[in-house]
Amino acid sequence: MSLKQRADLLNAMRSTGYAGGVIQSHRAMRTERFTRVRWVEIIGLPLLFDLILLAFLPQVMQFWQTLTAWAVAFTGVPADLSSQAIDGWPLHPMVSLPWLELSASVPSYWQWWLNCVACVVLLVLSFLINKENTPMRYVLRLIVIVHGSACLFFALYPAGFTHSLPEYHHTCLETVLILTFLVPWIHSITFNILNKPIVEKILLTAISMAYLLVAAPLHYFLAAIIMHYGSLMFMPMLFILFSLMLNVMMLIAFYAWAMSWEFGSGHQSS
Repeated sequence: MSLKQRADLLNAMRSTGYAGGVIQSHRAMRTERFTRVRWVEIIGLPLLFDLILLAFLPQVMQFWQTLTAWAVAFTGVPADLSSQAIDGWPLHPMVSLPWLELSASVPSYWQWWLNCVACVVLLVLSFLINKENTPMRYVLRLIVIVHGSACLFFALYPAGFTHSLPEYHHTCLETVLILTFLVPWIHSITFNILNKPIVEKILLTAISMAYLLVAAPLHYFLAAIIMHYGSLMFMPMLFILFSLMLNVMMLIAFYAWAMSWEFGSGHQSS
């Protein structure tokens, strides 16, 4: 047997299982060639999206202002709406976010007790739910832990809570704006590196950014209404569980949806 035949036999044995079947390469061990076109998709696409967003940033801020004003008029809450510039914003000197002047106070006696009772009810409910819905059980318990801690804080030291509703609303919008600029780069290292058609990569980034830009004013205005009528005791829960975490979960959902797309056969974009 020649040396080449021995080498071929050895390579064949390496990929043969104990039952004689072929051992498939695990996807974690696969490698891909990153061509110039692929690098353009990885670096060029997110850069292009960020430049477009930066160019239309004043219009986006005006859109947020208009959408928030519509929400105020639609709900009829006693709020004053103005705009306030972002301190130290490095990308654009004229960025002004909506400033929602809406009151929210510490919880009253009955508000505090009702929230405590609600926490107890949710905790009991988490044990009554069947095991097939275990994720829901843990979600309810997480809400009880966060909101119950807020109830305890406001019972012991209500004057120590120095955060206000307008500041919360403004800070959350600023966070979403920063996240919107980061989204193209997040998709770049998680989706654009894959051998997918370029139309899918563009569409996923566009959908994710559009969702954040449209949902953010309504999302945080709803949070402001909850705090206005329900007190500042809701702020920890809204911030920890229903702010950035909710936005990230939606981005993950869009990513999972995009992985099922089949806009091109063979995915030969790069």
